[in-house]
Amino acid sequence: MKIRRLPVGAVALSLFAVVLSGLLWWAGTPARAAFAPTVALIPVSGIVTGQPESVKFSGQAQVSSELVLDTSKFNLPPAVILTVDLSGVSGTGSSSGARYTAGGNGTSAYRQLFSTDTVEITFPFTRGTMMSVSSTGMSSLRSGVVTFALSFDTNTGAITSGTANIAGPAFPY
Repeated sequence: MKIRRLPVGAVALSLFAVVLSGLLWWAGTPARAAFAPTVALIPVSGIVTGQPESVKFSGQAQVSSELVLDTSKFNLPPAVILTVDLSGVSGTGSSSGARYTAGGNGTSAYRQLFSTDTVEITFPFTRGTMMSVSSTGMSSLRSGVVTFALSFDTNTGAITSGTANIAGPAFPY
């Protein structure tokens, strides 16, 4: 009796084709398609109350918005990566007149893209013209919250308008 065998080359080629098609199916397109960020200058103002004095802030925040589209098989809704720079925001002490500097530059937030959105970011601030921890350590740092009300172009992820308000943090008791 004669046993018929497949040539080794044909088996190897078939196996290679199956593995390659599986890899191509799983890899698909890149999981994230990102676009060049757009930058908006948002006017900021507000008062952080507390000790040793209340601080009135004003200036412009630079907010970068980068559209992110999920092109994987999961097909998540469009989103934006927001990056906030508060280096253009400073404060003045209500009783001393001292200058205060806001920190937290480069704070990022990943948000699902809607035509309007409200984003809250907590930031540190300290007395002086630069963010640094003094000899008194972390006790010289205080916290504020900046709340952005932003409008977006839902096709590009660009910020079309926005306002921002600064207040003290509302810590639960």
